[in-house]
Amino acid sequence: MGAAEALKSPARHPLFDRVLQAGTPEALRLSAAKGALPIPAHDLVPLQVRLLEDPAASVALAARDSLEALPIEGLAALVRDAACDPMLIDYLALSGRLLGEDLAQAIAHPRISDLALEAIASTGEEAALGLLITNEMRLIGHTRLLPLLRANPKLSGEQRRRLAELEREVISRQPQAKVPLAAVPAPAAVPAPAAVPETQAPLEPGQSLDLPPEAASVPADGEAPPEGAAEADQEYQDYYDDEEVLQKTDAFQKIQRLNVAERNILAMKGNSEERAILVRDTARVVSQAVLKNPRLSETEIVRFAGLRSVTEDILRTIASNREWTKTYSVALALVRNPKTPAGLSVQFLARLGTRDLKICAGDKNVPELVRRQARNLFLVRTQPPKKTFKKAP
Repeated sequence: MGAAEALKSPARHPLFDRVLQAGTPEALRLSAAKGALPIPAHDLVPLQVRLLEDPAASVALAARDSLEALPIEGLAALVRDAACDPMLIDYLALSGRLLGEDLAQAIAHPRISDLALEAIASTGEEAALGLLITNEMRLIGHTRLLPLLRANPKLSGEQRRRLAELEREVISRQPQAKVPLAAVPAPAAVPAPAAVPETQAPLEPGQSLDLPPEAASVPADGEAPPEGAAEADQEYQDYYDDEEVLQKTDAFQKIQRLNVAERNILAMKGNSEERAILVRDTARVVSQAVLKNPRLSETEIVRFAGLRSVTEDILRTIASNREWTKTYSVALALVRNPKTPAGLSVQFLARLGTRDLKICAGDKNVPELVRRQARNLFLVRTQPPKKTFKKAP
């Protein structure tokens, strides 16, 4: 059975349509709202959701009371059903009763409507907004959510930063139109810029390390990272380019239709393309399963360590694996990633080459503690040793 077939609604109980037909006696509708009809729960609960809009106030109130009386365990079971009724998913996601993983599953459910997500984006609490922001696949497919999220005063500063980053790195980046060479005038000759020393890393405009003058003349020889680590920043940028390609793939569309259990299995057995998508999954059990995939490569670990859209749990898992952090590029990616907890990042600073320390010391994206420690290490390495003079006999 394909994913599309699995999402088709099963046959309804005969009384389901009977209750909703025009002209149905109010007494029958009221019995359904109270749960007094012999209808199985998987049909009765969606029916009661529809009766919330019944023109008779007594019916609507009875349906509301019945739904509010449902145990939270029963609601969680409904959310985990990939074929759950769309109106029921919307109701559960907006009810305020789901928390944590249950709410994450509702927000990531393939049958939740765009209108429900827009309502969450507009009026949701901080926890729900965080789950919506980390569900990047839906944000990419429904960009109307972005201005609604930005306008919500309950969006935290960290969430605003992540949202801006997602827009900048993934959503807003469109291929630039190519201009014919003949239409571009030849540039005027300009003097060649002065050569920049290898250790001089570009800093933010107006940013200064306030280093002593003698530090600039000290070479970084002996502190160079292992061969290939210099391309870590380029690999990091390339991964965002890969994400733009991933969102257009069949794998991306297939994963959107899977439930948590199916995504968990795919994370353990899937290919690199599927792992690149699932490592950002909102369900912790899924994203962590990616790191247990036996086919995971060192290159993927480097990219995951530098990916700002993964959860903190993923970065902690990578940082705690000694085999992975033996690789210089993994340690560098963790330090440069603003999402890595500062307490973990500083543990890897001593591993970095002098040039990378200087870059970290001037990187406003990383926590202040990491910048300060990087600057101190840089000064220790680059300041010339003090000369000592022996007293004349």
